[in-house]
Amino acid sequence: MIKNTLKQLAINFLINVGIVGSGKWALAISKILKGVNTTIKTRNINKTKKIFTETKKIKLTVSFDLLRNQDIIFFVTPSQTFRSILKKLPIGLDSKLIICSKGVEKKSNMLMSEVLEEFFPKSNFGILSGPNFSYEVIKGLPTATVISSRSSNLLNCVSKIIAQDRFRTYFNNDVIGTQVGGAMKNVIAIASGFILGNGLGNNANASIITRGLSEMIQLGLKMGAKKNTFYGLSGIGDLTLTCSSLKSRNTRLGYLLAKKKKKTNAVVEGMESCDSICSLGKKFDVELPICNAVKKILGGRSLNEITKILLSRPLQFER
Repeated sequence: MIKNTLKQLAINFLINVGIVGSGKWALAISKILKGVNTTIKTRNINKTKKIFTETKKIKLTVSFDLLRNQDIIFFVTPSQTFRSILKKLPIGLDSKLIICSKGVEKKSNMLMSEVLEEFFPKSNFGILSGPNFSYEVIKGLPTATVISSRSSNLLNCVSKIIAQDRFRTYFNNDVIGTQVGGAMKNVIAIASGFILGNGLGNNANASIITRGLSEMIQLGLKMGAKKNTFYGLSGIGDLTLTCSSLKSRNTRLGYLLAKKKKKTNAVVEGMESCDSICSLGKKFDVELPICNAVKKILGGRSLNEITKILLSRPLQFER
């Protein structure tokens, strides 16, 4: 009995962590947490029980109210649902908030942190991003990620609960660049999928990745990002991974469209954010030829036609 009491006391003193979302990324996040009590906010507990096993340290709930007392909350939902989720959070929430969604909101063209600050202007938030396929994290394969925040206190708190032997965390304070990289790489990856699906070769795909990185940097700098961020995990790291594997939903979408096969029913962040990213290019007067090409192809234009347009652009110095 004394042993059980001591165990319960230990659980009571653990950090309380909420995870909003119940898909594979939510499972991946739960796998790398240590020394915490975890509450999974889901829409359907019965479905979620097929993925998560409830224990004394892991609870499932459909209630947003139970997030009120969480020390840290991870958001692992599609970017286009982020606003609707924030509307349902308890008023006066004082948790540290970690955004794992990678995208730009439609119509408003806002980054996820900008949407968050509309509801919680004084929030202590961070961004988790990097070359991280969820299924590899779940398997415990070696992975590195970046946590971005303007708060050193948040970086210290979060790193203590997710730093594992096979999940290494790095830090930066460039929340703009980290998000721009995470959102734009999804659009560039659709272009890589077009290349792979049409058998246009490794040379072409390497060019797409390299010139895609240039587009990320040019837009990011205009939006207030730091150039070095794009040479890190949330920039070239995430871009390389996503553009090099059909395990990526974005690359796979481009591949399927090139093969004239049925689109996936899964959420594809690159398709959802493409128009908004092109709009940001116009707003900040940045030329985004690859992103705009993806937009045109998603709109029904011929890949061959768009390829000719890209290759016939005026020659210029590399940036």
